[in-house]
Amino acid sequence: MDILIVSPTFISLQKFISQLQLIDNYGKNYARFQLAENEFDILISGYGGSIVSHWINKAIQRKNYDLVIHLGRSFSLDDKSEVGSLVNVVDDYFGDMGFTVDSGFQSFFDFELIAKGENPFHNGLLENPSDYSEILTSFRKVSGMTCNTIPSNLFQIGEIYIKNYPEVISSEGAAVLYACLESNVDLLQLSYVAGKLETATDRLNIEELEIDTITTVIEELLVKLYQFQLLKS
Repeated sequence: MDILIVSPTFISLQKFISQLQLIDNYGKNYARFQLAENEFDILISGYGGSIVSHWINKAIQRKNYDLVIHLGRSFSLDDKSEVGSLVNVVDDYFGDMGFTVDSGFQSFFDFELIAKGENPFHNGLLENPSDYSEILTSFRKVSGMTCNTIPSNLFQIGEIYIKNYPEVISSEGAAVLYACLESNVDLLQLSYVAGKLETATDRLNIEELEIDTITTVIEELLVKLYQFQLLKS
């Protein structure tokens, strides 16, 4: 199983990477590592949909990955997703992809510039079909929304929010999902809930709790994935 791990920042993975053996350096933000007997690649993608799309697509075109693990960051839009936890984002959409008009916000789908059912969209949403439910039982399934600009409150994005009533918001989740769907690559999208939407700008720094949580999760997840592969084979 050839795996690509994607994170927006090196800091959140630094503790995990410190345990690894470097096998090959593909560039400034992209390398191959080994842990025990298993090799995999790590990509530090940066923030923002356009930037992340560039690096994800470049990596996917370089190799035929069996699985992409995206360890993103998000902010909760309700009280269901606990701050400091990792959630499993199973669907997402581009919240601010459209136009502001006198009556409010209208998406590209509303203007029929893109058909709501045009592949890989389903009623304007991106749904992750990858089924790794057997090893993701400890992660809560949530719906996500992706915006280039993260607002300070729900009121600012009310018309966007009611499209699907997502539970978390990020700046790149849908871009990663779209790239993997178009390239027919399996995706596990785990997002660290860094804080509430209303306090997003106060929770931009990566704290020790986030580093420790992600380190533990990715170590356990890789063990389960390689065991899962052996069972399937």
